[in-house]
Amino acid sequence: MKTCIKRMELPNGLRVSVYDSTRRYYEDYHLIRLEFVCRVTLSREFFDDRESFEDANRLLGDTAVYRRICEKMGVPYAGIEAARESIITDFVKNALPYFTVESFPRKLVLSEYAKAKEKAGRFGTERGAFRE
Repeated sequence: MKTCIKRMELPNGLRVSVYDSTRRYYEDYHLIRLEFVCRVTLSREFFDDRESFEDANRLLGDTAVYRRICEKMGVPYAGIEAARESIITDFVKNALPYFTVESFPRKLVLSEYAKAKEKAGRFGTERGAFRE
């Protein structure tokens, strides 16, 4: 089961949520699994033309989603909380600064749009198939 354990509100209006799906896999050994998620609403200003914006909207829906899964295996029960905090601290230190850059929302949307276009072209997928 996935549970939201933290939300980080950024100065540029974005929010990064941390979801925990930690589980025990053998005796006292646990898999710590945290998923970092940031949603960016598509905006016409991110695109050079209206056609690209509308195409992105059909492929992605109204948001582009950043997802990063971080895992640590073999953690005893007594060390679960410390392992979670360590993973979150590393993410905040190494990845979060990129989210606060003014150009991040646009770059994320355009990157996800390019991936969706490539998949749609490669697999002949109908538009709208990549929505969440």
